[in-house]
Amino acid sequence: MSKLISGFSKFTKEEKINWLTENYFHNQKETKNIIKQYWNDDEDLQQLHDDFIENTITNFYMPFGIAPNFVINNKEYVIPMVVEESSVVAAASLVGKFWSTKGGFKTTVLGTTKIGQVHFMFAGDKTALQSYFNKNKTELFAATASITKNMEKRGGGILDIKLVDKTDKLANYYQLHVTFETKDSMGANFINSCLEAIANEFRNDEIEIVMSILSNYVPECLVRAEVSCKIEDLGGENPQKFAEKFYQAVKIAQIEPYRAVTHNKGIMNGIDAVVLATGNDFRAVEAGAHAYASKSGQYSSLSHCTIDDGIFKFWIEIPLALGTVGGLTALHPMAKMSLEMLQKPSAKELMQIMAAAGLAQNFAALRALTTKGIQHGHMKMHLQNILNQFDANEEEKAIITAYFDKRTVTHSGVVEKIKALRKPTINWVDFLNFDDISTRLSTLDIDKKPLFGKMNAQQMIEHLSAVTKIANGNWDVDVFVSDEKTARRKPFLDTDNELETGFKSSFIADEPIPLKFSSKEEAIEDLIAQIKIFVKVFTKDKERKITHPFFGELDFEYWKKFQVKHFTHHFKQFGLV
Repeated sequence: MSKLISGFSKFTKEEKINWLTENYFHNQKETKNIIKQYWNDDEDLQQLHDDFIENTITNFYMPFGIAPNFVINNKEYVIPMVVEESSVVAAASLVGKFWSTKGGFKTTVLGTTKIGQVHFMFAGDKTALQSYFNKNKTELFAATASITKNMEKRGGGILDIKLVDKTDKLANYYQLHVTFETKDSMGANFINSCLEAIANEFRNDEIEIVMSILSNYVPECLVRAEVSCKIEDLGGENPQKFAEKFYQAVKIAQIEPYRAVTHNKGIMNGIDAVVLATGNDFRAVEAGAHAYASKSGQYSSLSHCTIDDGIFKFWIEIPLALGTVGGLTALHPMAKMSLEMLQKPSAKELMQIMAAAGLAQNFAALRALTTKGIQHGHMKMHLQNILNQFDANEEEKAIITAYFDKRTVTHSGVVEKIKALRKPTINWVDFLNFDDISTRLSTLDIDKKPLFGKMNAQQMIEHLSAVTKIANGNWDVDVFVSDEKTARRKPFLDTDNELETGFKSSFIADEPIPLKFSSKEEAIEDLIAQIKIFVKVFTKDKERKITHPFFGELDFEYWKKFQVKHFTHHFKQFGLV
């Protein structure tokens, strides 16, 4: 019987577990018990973890340890480490303490540039392509404006876009090579969103976009960590001999790929443990580090050593694309705790801390080897992380997930949608419903005090009638609204925003005008008559456009949009909505 299944992702967690245990385990009861033992008793916290990935059935615990006594750039740290391999935390702790008495780790960020590429095929003339790129380069930047605005406020954004010819490696293959600064954000979703916007703007009938994606190879997002001391201060029975063997071990890793892989794996033991503890992407860090180790054309050691003039010096240069805001770093309680433990570092500071942890681990491994011997898809899941961060309920999640089904997910876009959903519902007044308008106004006490403004009840009714007369052509208001002001103000009528309290066009007097009618009933009758004329004149002349004293020239549809906002504004003034 086939164990293939359709619609599995739509199962509840219990249904997934039942299906799994029935089809793949002999002792179903015991398996279910093990799975549920790892559930968190706090249902909200468990739901948070369930939403990190798809098809979650339980949690997989990893040990969370700390390595104290690290001194980095004269600042003391205790470093959080999440790792399953024994001795990693102990080794880091010992080395941290060892170097704390010898000046500690000295670290420097050499660069923070990150990379993304639009890969495309073009079979035409290269000169024409270069000309097309040069002509449209500014538009490529402009296409990302809505995505980059928040990043630019923090000092980041797109640094440059270059056209790269790769046709010598693959026929008709070119790239748009884009460099980014993402500040304290790792920036994967930001970069990919920018690249897709750039690709959409750049494509034409002759350019075939293959894919748009960030690169985890970030040779210019680089950090250096170093330790040094007099050889005699290394301690042990024969410091000079130890230093020489240590130096030889590093040199072997530089020339022998088989050794270099394991050598660098030891470095990543320390780095990955901190990457995991802080909620960063250890797979991206791993890929970038190993690619950098191959930059010469042969895989080699990431660390280096010299023993010149009686001084032992050991250092590492490694690319680390990290974040301290966004993603799991802002969502996972343990990741947030780790960052607080590290004294809330910036992304640059975190790069330095991790490089020190990696160098410490490498030192510990080489010291042991030379002495006594030594024996993880995303824009839709990122969406869920943002929704959880804002405590979105199930209805909000369903609406927003559907909204972004075929749209690019950005943090600002999701937040804007959440705010729109949570905005109080406006009971807009249908001013064309004559019976409803008459009924509501008839119930209005003539002596009722307004919630804002100076008009009394009847003055408000006559004011609505008077403004309607402008559209009807029965009141010629001597005002001029420039095209520039119209272009700036008119889009407001397309929004769901209300007229602000205190809104007043320049043609309206500061004090209410004297009453025209002797009773509220006559004022209501006149208002209804003016609304009917409003409909009639615009229906008769489909091309009719009348200048509004504030919004400028409006057709029937825009006048109706204004009237809805205007009637709602004044009905609220007297508590009628």
